[in-house]
Amino acid sequence: MVTFTPTPIGNLDDISKRALLALQNAEIIFCEDTRVTKKLLNLLNIPLNKEFISMHSHNEDKVLSKIDPQTLKSKEVVYVSDAGMPAISDPGSKLVKFCQKHDIPYTVIPGANAALTAFVASGFEGEFCFHAFLPHKGNERNEKLKEIINSNKIAILYESPHRIEKLLNELKELIPDREIFLAKELTKIHETYIKGKAKDIELKNTKGEWVVVIDKGENKKTLELSYDEISALPIPPKEKSKLLAKISEKSAKEIYKELINQ
Repeated sequence: MVTFTPTPIGNLDDISKRALLALQNAEIIFCEDTRVTKKLLNLLNIPLNKEFISMHSHNEDKVLSKIDPQTLKSKEVVYVSDAGMPAISDPGSKLVKFCQKHDIPYTVIPGANAALTAFVASGFEGEFCFHAFLPHKGNERNEKLKEIINSNKIAILYESPHRIEKLLNELKELIPDREIFLAKELTKIHETYIKGKAKDIELKNTKGEWVVVIDKGENKKTLELSYDEISALPIPPKEKSKLLAKISEKSAKEIYKELINQ
């Protein structure tokens, strides 16, 4: 049995009873960094009499290739990331697929997550989309930003202390009047929230891992016309035939012939 177990994102008291029990009973613990996980177990007064296996984004495939599925079926196994929910901008999904492929029983314990915590704290309402970390540079980053700011959904993303000012400057240029919400040190003593229009936000201290929540843009109303309404428009037959072809099963060529023969 494999239990995907969340860990606190800052405040140790956020560990759940189910997560504690899973860690206590575990015979094998897969984790991103064994040092981080052992430190957590020490803080929780959980004995380290377990097998710890490092499995992170750079070695997942290699580790999984050496695992005997029967071992995961017969033992109490836990997977944790360094902080928060496994598989959310962290490794874990490949182990889930491994369990599914080999019919290994598994369960997921709900728990702390920085993206959802920041979303609730933002006060924004509506559908949202989680984008994790943006590409660092180049056209890929520009295209992703365009996708985010043109969406009618709230965007949630993570940013490092080294690039938060770059992102903020990009948002000031692209959507100066859009409301955004910034959060860092979530659940910790120095938890910080900043909210306002992109153009008005100035960061005095960029240290810490940031969650950025961008409010959705205004809904763009689209004008939908029927076949007959488009046919009645005072526009050239060639342009009209192209428009009509998009909402009918006829080709633009067929429609054009019909129009000029009317």
